Formats: sequence, structure tokens, C-alpha cells
Amino acid sequence: MKILVAHDGSAQAGKALQKASELAEKMGAEITITTVAPDLCLTEVSDSECKLITESLFSEAESSMKKVAEELTAKGIKAEIVIKDGHPAEQILDTAREIGADLIVVGSHGRHGAKKFFLGSVSSKIVEHATCHVLVIK
Repeated sequence: MKILVAHDGSAQAGKALQKASELAEKMGAEITITTVAPDLCLTEVSDSECKLITESLFSEAESSMKKVAEELTAKGIKAEIVIKDGHPAEQILDTAREIGADLIVVGSHGRHGAKKFFLGSVSSKIVEHATCHVLVIK
């Protein structure tokens, strides 16, 4: 079984990772952790500055996700990381298809989620468009 965990560094993503870890231990599943660096480049920013911003975001995300993957590996769970840039929901769905995920685990709200809505826009889009099961963690 392959579990994809969407992780943006939020508390909800941490809860999603914890639940995915529990499931992986019980089921002998593999975990792929994905994070999506948003496209922050604006027309006012030069291409070289945009490249520096993107590289910095990727480096920070990679460092953070490597630590998470190492913790899972220490528990005996096979873990990989995938870092992409662009629209989070689209990239998470693409990653799920690419790895053949059986389950996507997401937090109900990310770092920018509004508590007044039941689901954040990213988790809502994933639930609507995923071709596999989705577990949303509150």
C-alpha cells in the first residue's frame, strides 16, 4: 500500500503525518511525503531573483521533509519525499497519480486555512478530484 501525505508545515499537516504513520506501521505501507512550494514570483521580480526565491523555498522544504522522512525510516517505515512547485492541490493530485497512491492523507486546513470553513480549498479540491481514497484529518 502507498500512502501520500501532503505536508505544508502546519499543525494540521503534522496530525495528518502522525495518522499516516500509524496506518503505515499497522499495514506495512510506504509513505511519500509531498510539499508544494508556492509560485511566489511576480512580474515585478526578475527571473534571476525568482530563481533564487524558488531555490530557497525548495532548499527549506527539502531540509524539513528530510528530517520527517528520517524519523519515519527510524520507525521502520519506508519514506520518500517529493517537492514540487505550483498550485498545491494540483501538484498533490499529480503526485498521487505518479506514485500510484492508494490513499492521500491531508489536514483539513493548511497554514493559510480559514477555520470558518469545514475544509480548506486545497483539501476540498483533493477530495473532489482524487482517483484514490482521501483521509482528511481535523
